[in-house]
Amino acid sequence: MPASLHPDLGGDLTKLAIGAAIAVHRTLGPGLNEADYEEALHLELEALGIEHEYQVPLPLCYKGKALDCGYRMDLVVSGRLLLELKAVEKLHPMHEAQLLTYLRLSLISLGLLMNFNTLILRNGIVRRAYSVQPDSRRTYNETAPSTDFDELSREVLAAALEVQHELGHGLLRSAYEACLVRELQLRGIQTQVKLPANLIYRDQLILSSKELPVIVENKLMVACHCIKELSPLQLARDRSLLKTADVAAGLCINFHAESLVTEIRRIRTQGK
Repeated sequence: MPASLHPDLGGDLTKLAIGAAIAVHRTLGPGLNEADYEEALHLELEALGIEHEYQVPLPLCYKGKALDCGYRMDLVVSGRLLLELKAVEKLHPMHEAQLLTYLRLSLISLGLLMNFNTLILRNGIVRRAYSVQPDSRRTYNETAPSTDFDELSREVLAAALEVQHELGHGLLRSAYEACLVRELQLRGIQTQVKLPANLIYRDQLILSSKELPVIVENKLMVACHCIKELSPLQLARDRSLLKTADVAAGLCINFHAESLVTEIRRIRTQGK
């Protein structure tokens, strides 16, 4: 990580949490599982008498309904500091998006992303702050394209624009997908999720553990993404899933795009 991300992590509570994490890392070293470090850090904080909770359930609320996305915060110190632990070769933007998602949903203003799979723990720490303000959402003036899309696709895109307006940028893909499903349901549009992507090869069924993206009205597959851009490889991957979905067309939507309508692609089972 660039040094600019953690020159001074400041604050007494933050220093205590980092000190406890460093003690764990010094004793255990790198190379273990994330759950091992989480349990050890819990024990260290407990030994130091520092108030905290761990594996804290975190619901996602969208338009008055709590959506079960299975989110859990690793450790919350004194109700004011979120610690998200990793044990990976390198921290990825997705990990920071996860931290930001948890901060925004929990209304906790400060979080630390800690990668224990490093020689020096301090070099694997990223600090992120979130300002909890009621008017912090961006203003979106985009509308769904009126041409080149069938009626169902336009309805899905209008729902996607509403979701991005509500959530803004930078969250996890699963958050946008869950809220899109909820938004479509509010609009009276049928959806199915977590259907198996079972494959047929040489007339034989392959029971795959892969799951399909959202299926809308048994007619359209909708793949939600949170990436820099929709690459040809990503579109090819989605097209492979579309072949197993028993629908003819699909939409790929990138919720991290500055302009949502510029990062929407249609895919079909035949051709590009």
